[in-house]
Amino acid sequence: MGLDDPFPIEKCSGRVRGAILAEFKGRCPTIREVASISDAQWLTVPNIGPTTLEELRSMTQSAPLGEERPNTTGMPDGELLSRLNRLQRELNIIVGEIRARLSGRASKNNQAR
Repeated sequence: MGLDDPFPIEKCSGRVRGAILAEFKGRCPTIREVASISDAQWLTVPNIGPTTLEELRSMTQSAPLGEERPNTTGMPDGELLSRLNRLQRELNIIVGEIRARLSGRASKNNQAR
């Protein structure tokens, strides 16, 4: 299946199918057209939430070998990877702080007993 093939709308749940048809004014779009819409934009479409967006993205992610999916962020891959690494480090710091606070509360509760 190529990016310019029709999006497999028949494989979608009724909710996603209706949202796609509404977004494309009743016509079945190509896989490329669906993939080119950002997640943020999809999330503004009625009946598209995180779960339905995941379903929709799973159908656009399977581009055939040798055919690249469009980068809809407008950022180079290297910059995306750098941001991802930074966010993962920040997340790990936050998780560590939460664990430290929780273990501090647990020891205070044990001392109070």
